[in-house]
Amino acid sequence: MALEAFAEESGLSGLPFSMAAQMWACQEPILEFGSQAQHSGYLTRLTSGTAVGAFAATEYDSGSDLLSLRTRAERDGEGRWRLDGSKTFVTNGPSADVFLVLARTAEGSALSGLTAFLVPRGTPGLRIGRTIEKSGLAGAQLGSLLLDDCVVDDADRLGGTGGGFAVLMHAMRHERAFILAPTLGLMARALRRALDHTRARSQFGQPLSSYDTIRRRLVRMHLSLTSARELLYATARAADRGSLDHGRSSLTKLHVSTEFNRFCQELPDLYGGYALLPETGATQLLADAVASRYYSGTSDMQMKIIAEGLGL
Repeated sequence: MALEAFAEESGLSGLPFSMAAQMWACQEPILEFGSQAQHSGYLTRLTSGTAVGAFAATEYDSGSDLLSLRTRAERDGEGRWRLDGSKTFVTNGPSADVFLVLARTAEGSALSGLTAFLVPRGTPGLRIGRTIEKSGLAGAQLGSLLLDDCVVDDADRLGGTGGGFAVLMHAMRHERAFILAPTLGLMARALRRALDHTRARSQFGQPLSSYDTIRRRLVRMHLSLTSARELLYATARAADRGSLDHGRSSLTKLHVSTEFNRFCQELPDLYGGYALLPETGATQLLADAVASRYYSGTSDMQMKIIAEGLGL
């Protein structure tokens, strides 16, 4: 509700997205799997706003295919870990103070071959790439990482060796459920402004809001917002009860992103040619909606998870 309200009042899409990514994919795994030292060293700073966190799992060629993940971590003779590889589409990457990095520590199944590490900014061998340019989520920074003989202590391992898949699944269960909470606020803001516009603007001597074609668009937008909000709130209640599973998380991500896109397909036609002007925010919001189908797992990936939960 806080993320929703922040996005609605500010009209920002990128900043609440970046905040949510840090909360669900960085802070939440540290809370669940971190040692007391990691809690005091990282979690306190992240939750107080004095540090920025990032989750680095995606690679150029692997995407959602964890078996293709190439970043490796090998233990040296002094008990430290040496990481080699690269990551891309790292939200908060250019400005993050700590990176939760997923690396391969053994061959075979992702269930046992991956390990998570906390890599502080400034660690020798860690090189942070420039900001990746994009069309949507203005204000959110995406970047890449290069790990070239990047050495971290064993105390920087998050969870047990081979426990990286569990860390990833815990992060994704929360992120997929709640990463789109800010879009509810963006939709509410856009609907409110669209209602004001259609009431104030007249064509052929009547306000736009008096035409059935316009009214139907506004009702469909209201339906999309209401439907998305009701499902996401119900998912939040399930999390409060301790009953949030992966199927429910994927269902929430898929449904909210779908309704967000339906909402934004209606929005430009309420403004006509004025939709192309930045002050309406219509085309910017449409770009945000398209992006929502792909981060935290594509819509097709969510379909796959949901289908497996149905026994298909």
